[in-house]
Amino acid sequence: MRRLLVLVVAVFALLSGCSRAPRVVAPVGPSELAMLADEINTAAPGAKSYRGTGDGEIVVSGRTLKVAFAIVYERPGWLRADLRPAIGTMGASLTALGLMEGGCARLFFPARLVVVTGCISDLAVYDDWLDPASLILGLPDASFITRMTGVTTSRRGGTLTLEGLVENSPVRVKIDEERKIITEIELGRDGTEAHLRLSYEGHGWKPGMSAPRTVEFVALEGESREMRITIRYETLRGGAPIDRDEYELKVPPGVPEIDWQELSFWR
Repeated sequence: MRRLLVLVVAVFALLSGCSRAPRVVAPVGPSELAMLADEINTAAPGAKSYRGTGDGEIVVSGRTLKVAFAIVYERPGWLRADLRPAIGTMGASLTALGLMEGGCARLFFPARLVVVTGCISDLAVYDDWLDPASLILGLPDASFITRMTGVTTSRRGGTLTLEGLVENSPVRVKIDEERKIITEIELGRDGTEAHLRLSYEGHGWKPGMSAPRTVEFVALEGESREMRITIRYETLRGGAPIDRDEYELKVPPGVPEIDWQELSFWR
């Protein structure tokens, strides 16, 4: 009778979800990382450049701006973006023309005659090993995982998670093992001075292209500063190399430049 009672309790715990298989963590070496990066990049062949349109939201310190966007991106790290507030929101004064290159960006607001500048290094101590433009667009080159050291892996529900360091900075990467697609990248940890997280959803929406339909970018600095960017593609197509001079950011002389961290809504 005692054994029967123990068996009933065990089965009940299993069915109720109280009993879960432990997460198995295993180390992984450089050769295995190189093989995995090659599999991901092979499964998601990338064009040299991309053009796309869509909509999204930018949330900074609790304030939300809904936007429509058009982008031109060329590997590695070059991005031209035109952002316009969505119909019925704050108006044309917040229309912005942006250019990102080498991990730094400039946003020109024509109606306000001001340029806002900022770099990825403002939020985290990461060198040129990442391409912030490709990460934000959901088009990451998986080769960066070969630079991770002290890597451990775990598996759950078809997701492979890598955790390690790149140049002493914590990095976590989640991969859909069946489709060989990166679904999340996390740089840093909650509670640290800087923390970035990128989540990718809706893969397969565009036949023949590996880009996700939706990208969410969350940047935290300490516990009080937060930026959240969500983009949703309406169109996206790959292409050949472009002439960057055609997309030069033309700013009139004498327009003041402001570091984005000095903006009042960020304080």
